[in-house]
Amino acid sequence: MTQATNHYLSWIDVDNEMHSEILLPDLSKITLGRSDVAEIEVFNTSVSRLHLEFTWSEGAWYVKDLNSSFGTWIGNSKLQPDEVVKLDQDTEIRLGNLSLWYELRGEHETQEMFQTCFRPNTQNEEVEYSSEFNDFRVKLLFLLQENFGDNTLNVNLIKRIDDELHQLITAQEARLKEQRILNSISHILNRNLTLSELLKTALNLVSKVLNAARGFVVLRRLNDKDHAFFALRHFKDLSWSKDPGVKQNYSQTLVDRCFEQNKILIIGDTELNAALADINPAEAGGGRSIVVIPLVQDNEVIGVIYLDNQQLPHNFTPEQIPFLTTFSAHTSIALQNSMLYRRAITDDLTQLYTRQHVDEALSDQISQAQVTKKPLSLLILDLDHFKRINDNYGHTTGDQVLQEFSEIIKSQTRQQDVVGRFGGEEFVVLLPNTDVYAAHELAERIRLKTEGHRFIKEGQTIQVTVSIGAASFQHHCDHNALLLLENADTALYQAKAQGRNQTVRFS
Repeated sequence: MTQATNHYLSWIDVDNEMHSEILLPDLSKITLGRSDVAEIEVFNTSVSRLHLEFTWSEGAWYVKDLNSSFGTWIGNSKLQPDEVVKLDQDTEIRLGNLSLWYELRGEHETQEMFQTCFRPNTQNEEVEYSSEFNDFRVKLLFLLQENFGDNTLNVNLIKRIDDELHQLITAQEARLKEQRILNSISHILNRNLTLSELLKTALNLVSKVLNAARGFVVLRRLNDKDHAFFALRHFKDLSWSKDPGVKQNYSQTLVDRCFEQNKILIIGDTELNAALADINPAEAGGGRSIVVIPLVQDNEVIGVIYLDNQQLPHNFTPEQIPFLTTFSAHTSIALQNSMLYRRAITDDLTQLYTRQHVDEALSDQISQAQVTKKPLSLLILDLDHFKRINDNYGHTTGDQVLQEFSEIIKSQTRQQDVVGRFGGEEFVVLLPNTDVYAAHELAERIRLKTEGHRFIKEGQTIQVTVSIGAASFQHHCDHNALLLLENADTALYQAKAQGRNQTVRFS
């Protein structure tokens, strides 16, 4: 019996959890949207209530956009109204900032396909051969009978031949599963992810594949000495110890060794490895089996993925190294792309977003606000009499003030807020799901924090204040980013005209 093939649509949600929905040809038509009216419900503000329609025809799935707000891209081509496109294996579908991919899997590859790659076979697992494999066995048996006669073909010989063929088929199926999983992982990691999203996603995916209970990603900072944890999975309160002899729940020695040797390290059982003196026993919080994976750019290790299992010894094996080598390469490329993109949209001095990126984000947020009918506010901040600081203390001190003021803004804003430098001493904060009154409260916290901050130059305190204009998007004004900026700028001008060091709401 030939193994059936199932059709799946997969995506990663806002919490970096993977979802897969099977597309059943029996349904003929399937809708996808942000409403429970749709057969496939996706919780993402880029997705319209009814966004897509999938149609089964002549042995293939076709997709059509249902006049969605943000549109649909197949690969790099946007679907036109009423345009119907056939889906090929591993097709990427983009709905605003959400990426989905269409893939084919065998009937034994469940929705938890990432957990099937290195799942050990059980003794009671029934083997079902494909029709092609059974045909090959019959042909082989006839060939042996023709050449050696029936008398020489005893039961044990036939069983040995079957066993050898079964091992070969099993090994090939395992390699095929690995390639499918790597292909799906590559799709996921090459979406437009932020650095933290990318590392968290990579960590979650490889943990599922390897049955790792915990893990983290550590990157080496620019000074090449310090290390920073960028993603954690089921670890708590990790710290990089200055004393390598201090026992922790992970082995800092292994991490350092991976940075130095640029190779995958596997510890089958920490209880049998006396060289790892810096890790707690498994019963005290340490890992029983460990694998450490390097992330490489230009032949230099810039980061490490560390995984462990606290209960199982030898959870990680040398047979996994080819898979992990390819996974590491995919992750390293995605990491490099993410860092290059981050560098392109980040102001060098303040590490805030550039004006171009803020403009693009503002346009996207207004589009989302129109769909969701939720509030959207904007702050424009301008340091008072900043030219005097440059004139009296020099541009180096001026740069220091800009950097410290940027940290004040970041300390008061949320992760979903967009904070950028508009140029010179002018800054902007984009606040989704925030009305003008809440924006005014945030602006006041930033203003008071700035007024009370000690900007020190050679033992001398520099007094710095900021004027802020706040405005909120008006839904009746249609998609007008320029008007929102003008309103906030008008409020800022009023704050300066009234004596500076104050926040004004646009009315």
